[in-house]
Amino acid sequence: MRILYVTSAFPYPLTSGYLRHYFFIRELSQRGHDITLLALAGARFEPEHAAELERYAERVVCVAAHSRGRNRIARAMLRAGSLVGGPGATRAVRMMRSSIRRLLAGESFDTVLLAGKAAFAAVEAVGDLPLVADICDAASMRLRRALRYEPPERLLLSAIEYAEARRIEREIVRRADRLVFASPRDRDALVGANEPRAAVIANGVDLDFWRRSTPELGLDTIILTGVMSYPPNTDAALQLIHEVLPRVKRSVPGAKLLIVGRNPSWRLERAAHGPDVELTGYVADIRPYLERATVFAAPLRFGAGIQNKVLEAMAMELPAVVSPLVADGISSANGERAPLHIAAEPDQFAGLICHELELRRKSFVAQSDSRRFVASHFQWGRSVDKLEEVLTSSVSGPVMGGRVCSPSR
Repeated sequence: MRILYVTSAFPYPLTSGYLRHYFFIRELSQRGHDITLLALAGARFEPEHAAELERYAERVVCVAAHSRGRNRIARAMLRAGSLVGGPGATRAVRMMRSSIRRLLAGESFDTVLLAGKAAFAAVEAVGDLPLVADICDAASMRLRRALRYEPPERLLLSAIEYAEARRIEREIVRRADRLVFASPRDRDALVGANEPRAAVIANGVDLDFWRRSTPELGLDTIILTGVMSYPPNTDAALQLIHEVLPRVKRSVPGAKLLIVGRNPSWRLERAAHGPDVELTGYVADIRPYLERATVFAAPLRFGAGIQNKVLEAMAMELPAVVSPLVADGISSANGERAPLHIAAEPDQFAGLICHELELRRKSFVAQSDSRRFVASHFQWGRSVDKLEEVLTSSVSGPVMGGRVCSPSR
């Protein structure tokens, strides 16, 4: 198939939230599909990033996204304008539309795969081509849950962002021929379990990369990884600092907290002081930090999709203590439970973490059952098997028995 793949951010380097699409593009290309990638490129985009994708894509077209420096309100209003189009559309979206039209004028495609809501407004330029929307995670679900924890001064803006996300999602659902989600939870939140256009395609883990160099766990070290400007991660890190670590230290005085990930928020930088908390910021390779750790902790109270950071920690054979929300997103197709320790409150988190720290003193061997679970259920090859089926069905025509799948564009 000839696929036009449109993304709202450039899917490289793999520290980005778009690593899913890097592996989709790589696997599809290796199976003989011709891919043209059209991507918004942010302020951190470098020419070598495009060179990496050019190994797999027939063509890589980048459109500069000029949102850096705008405040949160301005970005929200620009995204809203982008959806409705016309004069309110951002320069980046208008350029993407022009790029799509130029591509279509010069060659033909079998289907369009859209990844990311910010680029959705540009897709009207594809006309009647079949459209597959990889919604991935239900952003509106995450934002709705986040409203419970927002300070009063941020509540109104957060409510506006939630309403905007919900409106965009509804429009995507209305217009797409096929819908893709990262987990059953996200699918059910937006379209329900019986939507015939919807498919669940989980993320995968590169097991050759996420592999320990030593069987020994670290000593008395709790770790959380992720992009630390992302609100669910910031909230989880602050909980670990203020609520969980003090409780752990009552039983394990030498316990330390390691928070690894780029762009920590100012609130997190202010909180992460003292000898017991290490805040790294950006690191080129997370694996050495995971090997220093004894236990992975993810007390996320709001979020959506699959938490890849947990899958990566499991592949590195770390025991993981997670919130019910995180555990709910890591489910296997056959219903097998992930080998996770689940805690809902700070006392439970501290108790389970202390238990793992004490076990480390008796046995230093890493947890191979976590890696086996990831290997059995979260491999990119299996995910792309399903994606190929979805792309093929989008070309075949509408799904029978459901809603109209090819609305007028």
